Amino acid sequence: MACTQYRIVNLYKPLGPTSFAMVHQLKKVLGVKKAGHIGTLDPMAEGILPVCLGQSTRIIQFLSPLSKHYQCTMTLGSATDTQDATGKVISTGDATKITDAQIQEAFQRFAGEQKQVPPMYSAKKNNGIPLYKLARNGITIERKPVLVHFFSIEFVNRQENRVKFNVHCSAGTYIRTLCHDIGQGFGCGAHMSHLVRSGVGPFDLESSTTLEVLKEAHENRLLESMLFSVEKVLAFLPEIRIKDEFVKSLANGRVLPKSSFKALPREFKPGMNLRILNGNDTILAIVEPLMNQDQFEKMDADAIGFKLKRVLVN
Repeated sequence: MACTQYRIVNLYKPLGPTSFAMVHQLKKVLGVKKAGHIGTLDPMAEGILPVCLGQSTRIIQFLSPLSKHYQCTMTLGSATDTQDATGKVISTGDATKITDAQIQEAFQRFAGEQKQVPPMYSAKKNNGIPLYKLARNGITIERKPVLVHFFSIEFVNRQENRVKFNVHCSAGTYIRTLCHDIGQGFGCGAHMSHLVRSGVGPFDLESSTTLEVLKEAHENRLLESMLFSVEKVLAFLPEIRIKDEFVKSLANGRVLPKSSFKALPREFKPGMNLRILNGNDTILAIVEPLMNQDQFEKMDADAIGFKLKRVLVN
């Protein structure tokens, strides 16, 4: 169906299936050949799993680094080998004397930039082999700490040894490792017993939908209203406007001279991603500055100030 080619689905993944399985089912339901998800959810986790359809898979690389929001339940008093409820208990401890205030203090200690050691039961690779495959064979290897960022960790409530909290964190952060590390700090052990991903960039729970609802909408020709456009999901990127006569050159993959631009952001610098729009508000490409705006202003009209990261028009 043509309406899916440059669209994104905010799919809700239930407990049980893998992210890969959900994408496979979605492709069958919608009859699309190409699709890719943004940010993997473990089988025991549920929540939003944005999926790019058709040509929109070209923008996955720009959406994957977006920060994530989670609703988590941490169980104090036992640690597992997988750091979540699917694993074997490897240690236990008394959590009855740990107060709510101590838990909130622990959350404050972990807020901000942290070095986190990825769990063995994870999709991260070592020499091309996923760590979880090594772990299942009883092999444990040393993992280098990864820099992650917890923008906020908010205590919600506690029922006996189960603690509910909300997290806003950088991409690539393991919430089960956060639970494990907090348990280690208390000396009683802890693991993640429930996880819901509630936000990825512009995607939230309210706008998510299930496979069943999508199937019905597809059959009744009501699918279009349930899909996100590339323009909407990339609206967080600063925009550049170009003159109409340069659109064809851009579509052919040619870099644009300074004279092709009609409007630029007030500030930009190397390392940033910016979206190029035409007069109809259609995204044509993603580019990266080769210099900051002050240097750009001093350039000649035919000089090149941006490099193409991805052309989105044919």
